[in-house]
Amino acid sequence: MYPEFDNIIWGPSLEGIQKAIELKQSGKEVLLAGKFGFPGGKATEALASLFPLVYFNEPGFKADFLKNVESLQYGVLFRNQQWVLMHPEAVKRVCWQMLNDNNVQLLFHVLPLEADLGSNPRMEVFGREGKFSLSASEISDLSDDRYLDNLLNKEEKKSIIINSFFSDPLPADFPGFQIIRRFETPIGQYISVSVKNVASGDVERAFNRELDRLSKESWKKHQARILMVPVYPEIK
Repeated sequence: MYPEFDNIIWGPSLEGIQKAIELKQSGKEVLLAGKFGFPGGKATEALASLFPLVYFNEPGFKADFLKNVESLQYGVLFRNQQWVLMHPEAVKRVCWQMLNDNNVQLLFHVLPLEADLGSNPRMEVFGREGKFSLSASEISDLSDDRYLDNLLNKEEKKSIIINSFFSDPLPADFPGFQIIRRFETPIGQYISVSVKNVASGDVERAFNRELDRLSKESWKKHQARILMVPVYPEIK
């Protein structure tokens, strides 16, 4: 179905997008693949769009990326001398534009089943077309959570972070939840909740359970509703 590429990059994170564009500009045939139907990695799928400002000091892609986000209304929601919080939808929009401008070939809505990153790089994935294989001279895992690297480590313990924007502020002390960061923004309060010691194979179940509990408790006790819902947790 798909030809053999020079490079396949798993994970449309900012790092993955930067690498795909660099390879494409050098004349390589590149495929950028991802689990969800949009680019941005953790900044969009997990709403983890808080970055150290120094991350964008590097000239080229990263500096251009922040400049493009800044040009959008509400593109930057919070900034101080250390951090910049970007609107996840602005991140998504700029990612799409930079990928389109560089004609990077995309394959989204696929789930890796097996991966060999060794001497004969290939990936077995499942998508709308069913199960099929992808091969390349090189396959790189640049997803924020290193998804391919963790395929065989289902019992490894992880910390997951649930990021959300709330219509009304939550109190500093919110029993039952470990809030690790909060910022006031023009579109609501940005809250990050940590859940520790989650087995790799239980990440999605724990995420769905805790997100549901957070949504119900915040509304029940403080009439604060989630304005923007992540589709996946930030994984540490």
